[in-house]
Amino acid sequence: MHETIASRDLLAFRRQYPRALEGDPSGKAYDASIGLRPELTQGTFAEYQQLIGINGEGVSGSTIPIESSRLDHTQIDYRSFSRLHSAIRMGTSVLIEYRSMSHPEKHQRLIRPHSFIQAGPRWHVRAFCKESDDFRDFNLGRISSIKQDLDLSLPGLVDDRDWNTFVRLRLVPHRGLSALQQKLVRDEYMAGTTAHVFEVRKPMAHYLMQSFRAAVDPLKETPPDFLLMVDESEPLPEGALWRA
Repeated sequence: MHETIASRDLLAFRRQYPRALEGDPSGKAYDASIGLRPELTQGTFAEYQQLIGINGEGVSGSTIPIESSRLDHTQIDYRSFSRLHSAIRMGTSVLIEYRSMSHPEKHQRLIRPHSFIQAGPRWHVRAFCKESDDFRDFNLGRISSIKQDLDLSLPGLVDDRDWNTFVRLRLVPHRGLSALQQKLVRDEYMAGTTAHVFEVRKPMAHYLMQSFRAAVDPLKETPPDFLLMVDESEPLPEGALWRA
């Protein structure tokens, strides 16, 4: 039944757009012609993933096996996530017990969260911290307890200047690669163009660099571990990049 409907739709499409497809006799199929351009979609790979039943984590609804390394390894209690979600929705604060690399023992922080961040295998919450008197990203895997606090006096989303600032981040092939290797990287990451350019929120810049494993200091961060580097030909605002 499905093949009959597909054949009917394909025939109707070919009648309306006779130059859009080219026959492939070996596979009894049709390929898109070189000049075919999408009209009802953007023609992106993400749309194609959705069409064939593959989600963002590589889980496939089709019969083709797909494995993905994009796994969520942050240990998050759903009740903690729910309390943070409610605080963001209501604009209230929460009292958390938190650990960090600089302060590894449990300690309390009063925060007012406003956004969630998923960066690779980790989840963070963006929030104003009363103790730091500034906005910070808190790793959800390092929060051990959350208590609601109805304090509405702490700054919120509209006050987070960095979060509301967008920066232009250019990733280019690492200068330590040969000319042929740089061309290979451009073809792989940049569709042959000179750079991959992103417009991102200022606090998200370092997460993006981590995701692409892009070198900030190309003299210390070298191939083959780093195939990309951050091009700072355009000055970035202070704090947009972190350095080792």
